[in-house]
Amino acid sequence: MIKSKAGFTLIEIILAIVVFSIGVVGIMVVFYNTLGKSSNPLLRHRAVEVASSVMDDILSRKFDNDTPNGGGIIPLNEVNIGKESTDGNSTETFDDVDDFNGLDCTTGSNECFPDVTPGYLVSISVQCAKLDGRNIEIANCPQNFKLITVKVKAKGLNETYTLKALKGNF
Repeated sequence: MIKSKAGFTLIEIILAIVVFSIGVVGIMVVFYNTLGKSSNPLLRHRAVEVASSVMDDILSRKFDNDTPNGGGIIPLNEVNIGKESTDGNSTETFDDVDDFNGLDCTTGSNECFPDVTPGYLVSISVQCAKLDGRNIEIANCPQNFKLITVKVKAKGLNETYTLKALKGNF
């Protein structure tokens, strides 16, 4: 009569536990990395919304300081880039798009976009531009267009989002 051995040996049980543990650790590493980055899409979306809000605020202003209220074309020789406001970086006193040129600030502060989600770093540049067919080229003033560039750095991420728009002299 042949005797059969039933069950596992101690070495087989230890090897099974080690293999199972390695598998569980691998899965936990994946979960940990996923959970750590789960808020990134929300932060990216907010950064783009902040950039859009800032751009909307800038585009709601006049083309140039000499533009009449309600709009209208100004002579090309009067178009320039320069901050006419003497109230520092208070965006409340800016009356035309080029007042925002060179502005670097953090949203939500009293001076810089107080009604926008706080904590995002915003930098703005305004340059004269001309259209060459379908291409936009930076040009010396005077021109009939100003290129507005808004860059927003997302808090918690090392990413910068850029929006560009043209404001025309009409």
